[in-house]
Amino acid sequence: MKKILLILCLLTAGNITKSWAQEPVVIKQDGATGDLDAEENEEPDVRDLSFRERLKFGGGIGGLQFGNPTLISVSPMAGYLLTNEMTVGLAVDYQYTKYTGATAYNLYGPRLFTQYRLRFLESILSKAFAQGEVQQYYGSAGTYKLNYDPQFLAGVGLGYGGFQISALYNFSYSSNNLTSPYGSPIVIRVGGFFF
Repeated sequence: MKKILLILCLLTAGNITKSWAQEPVVIKQDGATGDLDAEENEEPDVRDLSFRERLKFGGGIGGLQFGNPTLISVSPMAGYLLTNEMTVGLAVDYQYTKYTGATAYNLYGPRLFTQYRLRFLESILSKAFAQGEVQQYYGSAGTYKLNYDPQFLAGVGLGYGGFQISALYNFSYSSNNLTSPYGSPIVIRVGGFFF
């Protein structure tokens, strides 16, 4: 009796092991080519998309502070996918600053930017990109108007979903606040493309 139970247990264990070792059966649809797993992970070529599908919209809100000073900064932006790696775009920045007892200061202007996806870093950092931009800002406080020198920035960023954060170096930085709107040569941008 013990021999029969031992034989049944071995046969059952052998069948279970055999069923786990079998490869799944994959049936391709008519006209399918290549490896199905590779197709799932492949990114579609943006050049095959329509103009509208290549547009991206988003922006950022930064420097929100209420009190002394009150600071509000918004930056809507639009981008266009040139390739799977490169996006070009336009943003319009606006910043309102108000100190108690002083005239409000408005800073505004366009910035053109380009982002290039750094695929060689994707095994370490997901969606890393290089970014370059040129800006032209204008300022006003009451009747006083100011035109800043063009600003040239470059740096790197990280994206997750539509959210992006980038650290840029301002090559046009000057401690003279009449030529540069920034208080430092390092500029951090937070925002992204959400639509």
